[in-house]
Amino acid sequence: MGAPVWQWLDTGVRRAAENLALNRALLEARRAGEIPGTVRFHRYAPAALVGHHEDPAQALDLAYCARQGIVVQRRLTGGGAIYMDEGVLGWELYLGRADVGTPEMPAISARMCTAAAAAIRALGARAEYRAPTDIVVGGRKISGTGGALDGDALLYQGTLLIDFDVEVMLRALAATAPRVTPAFVAAARDSVVNLRECVAPLPAPERIHAAFVAAFAQEFGARIEPAVLGEPALARYR
Repeated sequence: MGAPVWQWLDTGVRRAAENLALNRALLEARRAGEIPGTVRFHRYAPAALVGHHEDPAQALDLAYCARQGIVVQRRLTGGGAIYMDEGVLGWELYLGRADVGTPEMPAISARMCTAAAAAIRALGARAEYRAPTDIVVGGRKISGTGGALDGDALLYQGTLLIDFDVEVMLRALAATAPRVTPAFVAAARDSVVNLRECVAPLPAPERIHAAFVAAFAQEFGARIEPAVLGEPALARYR
């Protein structure tokens, strides 16, 4: 048998509700066998996303988010609240359990993050996997990840900080809001790094996409071809 044929999509910049609806639509379509293995790239209009089981009032400064026009939504995956905007590239994989060979999320995370780190290295940054779910450059976080299983279908998603404003993120998160001093912001900036700081000139989006597609193809032995959203996923999305 030849390599499995997957697809990759770029769904552009969308509102949080649209991106999360696509999460559900693509996961359901993959579970139903309506789409092949899928890699999706996307970006958000400013949004604060709480984890699947979080209380937004505890996780976020809702008043700040309202003043700044930061939309609040709930993710399908667990973990803590995150802030997203156009300075962050989102990447996701929609696969079956058979594609990853295990139902154990730590092992899945290791494979995904190892491949994503290879993609970032191909762009010129010295990225490495930091267990359990992060990718770092020189000890500074450039990507966070997480996944969820739905029956035999898997959604695994990650970020790539490209040109991200740490201070806005800190002010959106209620847990840090009382401590957002210049020193606190400086310390937070020292713990994360943007691709723009690592690679000059900044790679074009097409090159970033190509690096991730090549890395995932290598890791999973797949042939990944460009595509657009098809009717099965669009119907579920609508």
